[in-house]
Amino acid sequence: MKKIKGIPVSEGVALGISTVIEKDKLTIDRKSILPEEIESELERFEYDANFVIHEIEHLIENYTFNQEHKDILITQKMILQDPEFHKSVTQQITNNLSSLEHAISNYFTEITKIFSNMDNEFFAQRVSDYEDVAYRLLSRTLKQGEHILSELNEKSILIMKNITPSFVTKVFEKHVRGLVTEKGSRNSHSSIIARSMGLPMIAGVREIIENIPHGRKIIIDGNNGEIIIDPTNTVQKKFEAIFEKEQENRHKLDALIDVKSITADGKVVKLMSNIEIPDELNQVVKFHSEGIGLFRTEFLFIDKNKLPTEEEQYQIYKEIAEKISPEPLVIRTIDVGGDKLSSILNLGREENPNLGCRGIRISFENIQIFKQQFRAILRAYTKEYIRIMFPMISDVKEIVRAKKIIAQCMDQLTSKGIEFGNKLEIGAMIEIPSAVFTSDAIARACDFLSIGTNDLVQYTLAVDRDNESVSTYYKPSHPSVIRSIKMTVENAHKYGKRVAVCGEMASEIKYVKLLLGLGVDELSVSPGRLLKVKNEILKCDFQQAEKLAELALQLDSSEEISNLLI
Repeated sequence: MKKIKGIPVSEGVALGISTVIEKDKLTIDRKSILPEEIESELERFEYDANFVIHEIEHLIENYTFNQEHKDILITQKMILQDPEFHKSVTQQITNNLSSLEHAISNYFTEITKIFSNMDNEFFAQRVSDYEDVAYRLLSRTLKQGEHILSELNEKSILIMKNITPSFVTKVFEKHVRGLVTEKGSRNSHSSIIARSMGLPMIAGVREIIENIPHGRKIIIDGNNGEIIIDPTNTVQKKFEAIFEKEQENRHKLDALIDVKSITADGKVVKLMSNIEIPDELNQVVKFHSEGIGLFRTEFLFIDKNKLPTEEEQYQIYKEIAEKISPEPLVIRTIDVGGDKLSSILNLGREENPNLGCRGIRISFENIQIFKQQFRAILRAYTKEYIRIMFPMISDVKEIVRAKKIIAQCMDQLTSKGIEFGNKLEIGAMIEIPSAVFTSDAIARACDFLSIGTNDLVQYTLAVDRDNESVSTYYKPSHPSVIRSIKMTVENAHKYGKRVAVCGEMASEIKYVKLLLGLGVDELSVSPGRLLKVKNEILKCDFQQAEKLAELALQLDSSEEISNLLI
């Protein structure tokens, strides 16, 4: 028996047979075509591009289980439909007499080179998307690469150096049990898709091909990042029992859909969902979420060629509000910058983007766009319960300034005779230390506060949350983070204001009891985690949770607090 460690990126246990695959390297013939072949080459381009688009549409329709996965596939479909892509390939074939494969390869080589030279995580992920689309399309035009799937079956645990998002989808259709890769991180698109499909996955396994032989009995533990090769009978039975328990728990959680989130001793906890785009509403409704505690509006501005109109935004906000009525919808104003860049906004490259122009600062730099979003939200509020929330607030003066802009938008709508809601609740995201220390003043100026723990941890501990090399320093259980949450809650409650947590801490089971004990009123989590969090709330005794929080606040290290939460 041999054990190997990696990075757990998609939870769950899988038992099966190791299937080592080294993805085919596509061979591109750089030959030129004859002038009389131009028409047939263009026809082949149209046919193959449409074939791959329909293939992606089939995957979206039948094999997407959460919105993150669907977004990735939609992005890839948009790449194939991009007029610039079609123009470039057509010109190369027509003017340069390039073969279809040569033209496609040239286009994707050039565009990935541009993105690769940009020192930004967001654009680095775009490289992955373009490479994946290129492989899809070239595999089709060259009729190469498909035979490697024939080695997979329902007992396979796939072992690869790297895996693209589209290949995750393909191997899922082959009913593989799990994935192990040498490259990749928790935030990569391949990992996101694996999680959405419930495929246990471990990444970051060094020299994977040398360390994991083909055709061996193997167990992967996506909860702890452990890989076991040639397990003993005792270990095999142990993990078989864990696997059966996981399946049983999934069925039990479904029974909680109609159950209210109330602690064992009667404390009511409002449990809501975070969403990225409107298509996630189906899951929100399916799991009977008590509203949307964070609607990120960045999708309107990222990967777009033009700004959304006020009317387009209004229709989206109105549709979402109507679908979840009478539950609340909390709309966060545009939060780009840092790891999320938009090509259609006034964003210059920054040396340190996470400390630069992002969050509410972007809105203040683009006042007309900010007003447009305000007007759309105000109009959508006429019949439904909508709240508005500002990201990355550092000073109460920013709230005052934003309120003045809202007042101007109200005057504009009034002068045009347009109906709107004038009792809109206003909230602030507490994500940076300055907001924590002045949360009393911010609470006085707002109707509610929402703690974004992802950035709160990042800025409090000076740790880039997307940088794997310093990941060990990213500790949500750090005493400074716990005390920051407590200070924010106490300051808000002094003025009768509610406090929500919408960051990843709210979705992690081990922190739920602690957050309730710290006095948090509402939790907003990803739809896929809602039932697990609800189950934890139902088991929780609120008085015990308060005692747990008191103990945690007295401890001096993240390790001590983590041990307390076990």
